[in-house]
Amino acid sequence: MQISTAQPVFKLELNHKVTPGVVIIAKYDGTHPCLTASAGYDKIIIHHPHGLVGGRAQRSEAHAEVSELNLSQAVKALAAGPLKDDCTRDMLLIGSPTQILAYDVHENTDLFFKELPDGVNVINTGRVGKSSEMLAVVGGNSSVIGLNGKGEEIFWNVVSGRVVAVSVFDFDKDGENELLIGCEDSFIRVMKNNQFIVELPETGSVLCLSPISDVRFAYGLANGTIGVYEEGIRLWRVKSKQNAVSLHSSGEWLACCWTNGRVDWRDGTGRVVRRVQLRSNSAGMLLADYRSLGVPDLVCVSNRGEVLGYPPHQERSGFNITKKYASEEDRLAITELMNKKQALLVELQHYEANAAVDNSNADLGHSQPSAMPTNTRLQVAVTTDCHEGCIQLAISTNNETIVRAALILAEGVFETGETLARHPSHGQLRSILFIPLRPPRDVPIDVHIKALIGYPDSEQFHIFELTKHLPRFAMYKLIDATIQKPKIEGNVTFHITERVQRIYIWINQNFLLEQDIEIVNEESKDINLNFKSLRDKSNLQMNFSVDGQVKLKTNDIRLAGDLIQSLATFLNLTNLQTCAHFPVAEEKLWAEMFNATEHGETRSRLAAESAEKAQMITALLPAAIDAASYDIKEMLNRYKEVMLLNDELLIGCHVRRSSQEQTVTSLKNLHGILQQAARLRVGKYGKAVVTACRKAVQDNNTDALIKILRVGDS
Repeated sequence: MQISTAQPVFKLELNHKVTPGVVIIAKYDGTHPCLTASAGYDKIIIHHPHGLVGGRAQRSEAHAEVSELNLSQAVKALAAGPLKDDCTRDMLLIGSPTQILAYDVHENTDLFFKELPDGVNVINTGRVGKSSEMLAVVGGNSSVIGLNGKGEEIFWNVVSGRVVAVSVFDFDKDGENELLIGCEDSFIRVMKNNQFIVELPETGSVLCLSPISDVRFAYGLANGTIGVYEEGIRLWRVKSKQNAVSLHSSGEWLACCWTNGRVDWRDGTGRVVRRVQLRSNSAGMLLADYRSLGVPDLVCVSNRGEVLGYPPHQERSGFNITKKYASEEDRLAITELMNKKQALLVELQHYEANAAVDNSNADLGHSQPSAMPTNTRLQVAVTTDCHEGCIQLAISTNNETIVRAALILAEGVFETGETLARHPSHGQLRSILFIPLRPPRDVPIDVHIKALIGYPDSEQFHIFELTKHLPRFAMYKLIDATIQKPKIEGNVTFHITERVQRIYIWINQNFLLEQDIEIVNEESKDINLNFKSLRDKSNLQMNFSVDGQVKLKTNDIRLAGDLIQSLATFLNLTNLQTCAHFPVAEEKLWAEMFNATEHGETRSRLAAESAEKAQMITALLPAAIDAASYDIKEMLNRYKEVMLLNDELLIGCHVRRSSQEQTVTSLKNLHGILQQAARLRVGKYGKAVVTACRKAVQDNNTDALIKILRVGDS
């Protein structure tokens, strides 16, 4: 495919360096767009080509159309939106490590200021759910919170990883916006009515999310992958050596801005159709009508302050290949047929080469053929290996041919990437090739296998392909309970009304079993199963009684939550209440609550002491200056006191920073336990757990948290 280039429709220089990822465009007067960015540790620049910005922002000496806003905190995130009621003007949202400030640039007033102990990593604005109120959505180190224009908390929830991307759009086409959350734990989550309705496992930390249409969104990962989902199903993905800075829908294409300054436009299959290169690394890309012409442009910003605007749509005259075909579907169909033709030609060449070798062997009197038998089939068996702590793929064929090499493609399985190649030396060739797999997460995985098949002395090999599906809980091996009855302290119990045959189907679909389990005794239909984890040798027991009582025994509260969520999805359970007892999680909850409280008190005490020392320095400095006119010795003593106080302030600052880091770690661990407690319930009961936990944390009530963990919000 021909890749075209594009010329910018406008250029400008900010004459300031720009922090990557902290760039927005807002209309502070309700009409004219202003590019706003972080230009260092605690400085924000505002480009105002249509008029001056007053208030706290001071005109920059480096550029007449740029104003500078200096803060006393590091700038971690920026966003803007019309948070005021009955007001179309955008409010500037500034996120610092533990605070958020909503600032009315036009009126030079603060809308609200709020402390957020969990931190601020990303901010976005939008209307969520049934509410028509514009909210500021803040992603922290382990939580997400929604604030209205007064700074009041509208919703709060916990996640298991650092939130790095949030977006608001209608995921399920019900007319209400859901919240799309990307985390460092490699999950993309969809939150509706303060409940997570979809979790999409990915292969790396999520960097950016961008809505494309009602049910379609684009994503970018820290491993260089970008892709598109539609209704929770991945349409395509590609991988680059660079990371995506931002993604935007550009008409029928997807525009992607990469860290190295490359900007490309991709069609509906992920193929590049247009590409440009900035002169330096990228800081961001935004879609806005920056020229006020009624048509949005793709505004690309480099880290050196260069701003280029490109038209979002490609002119047809520059992209003539589509004129050959009546539609995009025809072009894709022809491309697919051409690929099949090429593959068949290669296969034909292999057959011809093998036939020539066979004829040569026949002339020399060799008996072993080299041509591939027509009935050759690739066989893959999957077994659990407790001794090695892994899943073994046994790759073989159905005849005397051997597997010369194999390429395994699986998402999130291998530490070095998504592929693993095995190519035994000639002396180690066997009839079966074993490949160990150790999935780190309990998610279903499709393993794609490409194998080179032939005879040991063949010079030409054939490629066979096969896909094997690994169930969600494949890393748990079924064991004989009569031989080993381990003691398990953690458990969760609940009641369901479901036929026992449905339970058997769920077990057979979600666990890797040597053969499907079936009902062996019609009189007693209780199900009692024991599994051993291949990761840490821990045990799992599942008991399903005929009266509907279910008991899951495991010391891993995370595993218990995964089992309940999987079972609820399979049985289509809307709501499910449970009772739980996990001593290890309870002890950890006590410890993290204590640590968070202690660190918070330490920070408050140090802040008060720092303020007192700062006041003393303020009083000593004028005294030292006055003493210089009549007593040099007195002046030196005063300055010595100032220096000592300053040293104490610096030490206190380092202690406060360390205490803050410890507080964030404790809160992250605490929020992880609260999320696991919520995942032990389904529907309204899980939502109630989150709400009750939020109140208990704010009240510093550890006893209430323990009760919520055990019985929910009852």
